[in-house]
Amino acid sequence: MDTILEAKQIIKEFKVKKERLLDKKSYFRAVNDISLRIRKGQTIGIVGESGSGKSTVSEIIGDLQKPTSGTINYEGKDIRKLSQAEYRDFRKNVQFIFQSPKDSLHPFYTIKENLLEPLKIYAEEFNQKQAMIEIENMIKKVNLDVSILKKHASEISGGQAQRVAIARALLLKPKVIICDECVSALDVSVQAQILDLLLDLQEEFATSYLFISHDISAVNYVSDYVVVMKNGEVLEEGVTDQVLFQPQSDYTKTLISSSFLSEEDEVHAL
Repeated sequence: MDTILEAKQIIKEFKVKKERLLDKKSYFRAVNDISLRIRKGQTIGIVGESGSGKSTVSEIIGDLQKPTSGTINYEGKDIRKLSQAEYRDFRKNVQFIFQSPKDSLHPFYTIKENLLEPLKIYAEEFNQKQAMIEIENMIKKVNLDVSILKKHASEISGGQAQRVAIARALLLKPKVIICDECVSALDVSVQAQILDLLLDLQEEFATSYLFISHDISAVNYVSDYVVVMKNGEVLEEGVTDQVLFQPQSDYTKTLISSSFLSEEDEVHAL
């Protein structure tokens, strides 16, 4: 499979204080020497407890944060060295779905206006009539009625808002979608619907996912490849069934035990 995004030896440090007597700066290392590849049509799951550094990694890969050191390559080129046109292509093709979808929707815009905005920004030749056809088709694909386009974010449920967020990300036909705890705020029954939807849409559009979660069961359900993080470091990684059913670290075993993951659970292996 072709590599779309690659993180190489990513380190991220945050300044926490200055020691006055020694005049030295003190740093907290949130991410320590992380490398991974996202290939076409692949889902990589990053799992770990809160504070493990997994969301920081996802934001660095999506260029919402800059690393202290290391590089992010998009289709083989360092994103810091991309031309303006190349970076625009990167920005269009790497989309996010966040934990709180309502917070990512403009509260004063209708759902229609929220979905039109990225098309206005990134479409090479924006045509509103054609854009509305694409929006209505995508809204149907995420199992929503087109009547929702007239509503505002405050008027819809969390599950509906997450479907809108998925539709917005997919409208640009991105190569990668970074899903950062995108189901953790939803009820269990809604979580299952959203995960199934993501898998169905991936099959249709060949989109790659970077799936970030503290829930190892959700990671197991959608991922081909799993990275287990703790305290900013990778403890182990590999094909999903290898890591989750033959774990090497005690930490991974604890995560599995706490999720009641069993060998009968379905695994989507690479």
